[in-house]
Amino acid sequence: MRVLGFGLALLAALAFGLYMVPRRFLTSSSWDFSTYMGVGIAVTLAVPLIGGAGEFVLRGFLLALLSGVVFALATHLFVLAVDRLGLTRATPVKNLAGVFGTLFGLTILAEYRSAGLAVVVQLIAGSVMIALGAYLIGGVGGAKGESQAEGARGQALGFSLAFLSAACFGFYLVPLRLSLPLGSGLGYLGMGIGTLLGLLAPRLFVGRPTWSGRDSWLGLLAGVLLALGVLFGTPATRLIGLSVAWPLTQLNTFVALAAGLYWLHEFDARRERRRLALATLLTVAGIGLLALL
Repeated sequence: MRVLGFGLALLAALAFGLYMVPRRFLTSSSWDFSTYMGVGIAVTLAVPLIGGAGEFVLRGFLLALLSGVVFALATHLFVLAVDRLGLTRATPVKNLAGVFGTLFGLTILAEYRSAGLAVVVQLIAGSVMIALGAYLIGGVGGAKGESQAEGARGQALGFSLAFLSAACFGFYLVPLRLSLPLGSGLGYLGMGIGTLLGLLAPRLFVGRPTWSGRDSWLGLLAGVLLALGVLFGTPATRLIGLSVAWPLTQLNTFVALAAGLYWLHEFDARRERRRLALATLLTVAGIGLLALL
């Protein structure tokens, strides 16, 4: 089961690393793109109902809705960060969610409470190493076009948005985990509805969403990929714990890095070899610490 948990966490990392790539090819507003994503997320998270709805518990369903609203906030904040920084630079900062996930897992969910101080130190050290590796990659390359022209103030805002997104992404699984004994099918459904409401409702205050062919479909694809990351990542947290699974999913940094290099051309790999090598060593060491738990 532990091997399965690690495998699911790595699949989640792949999905989490790819889902924002479509944004860099679109011209639609961040509000419209987030709305497209909300629809894709809600539809995908409704699929587990096919396997059975499970037991409905009002308190649990409300917690699942809350999880979706927090997830929606995290998603839109990250869209705004990518618009200002580019995928390569925004993703590592957002991936500090791994540190937040470890913190919330240890404090709110009381994971590994009886394991002893040495295990807790190992958890924290592994998570911090992964976060440092991701942070180093945050200095690679730079955003193109409009985000570069915004100057230092725009860059600072972008990093702040990515950091807030990290806090929300690190927290959303907490209410979802606490939604038990709500069935997993209903749990995902509640989260999907909460996400759709969280992304659609603010858009209605600035006008009706516009559906424009290619942008709409790519936005839906982004939502589907993000939801698949959730469907892989959530059971991983049940198998190996939020404190371990969530940092592992942050390996999506390297997926996003590859996309930024080969698809988006956001940086020159030859100029960043030392930084990338150090980031890789820190990340692998962090994974090793978590794998030995």
